[in-house]
Amino acid sequence: MTEPLLLTVSGTVTFLERIAVPPGAIVTVRLVAEDGDVLAASAFEAPGVPTAFSLVVDPALVTDPSSLQIWATLTSSVGVWGTLELAPVVEGTADVIVRRIDVS
Repeated sequence: MTEPLLLTVSGTVTFLERIAVPPGAIVTVRLVAEDGDVLAASAFEAPGVPTAFSLVVDPALVTDPSSLQIWATLTSSVGVWGTLELAPVVEGTADVIVRRIDVS
């Protein structure tokens, strides 16, 4: 069996607050290696939560797939939510919960 040409990491970004996602909210997701290097990133409009994401990376850049982590933010006109700690990627998926960040 041949090795895949690309490694795909997918999952969801959500928050636990009971509010609707404001129009124009943006989710930014970064795939982070064990040494802190960003291997892939994407930003896109969040129509609601949970919001699905998918990132692809050259598997040659990944020395240990079990050490991959996700950093995420959701930015809107009413606030910013983000990961307080990097979320682990388990078997190619990560379900990330972001928490409100006071930016004042």
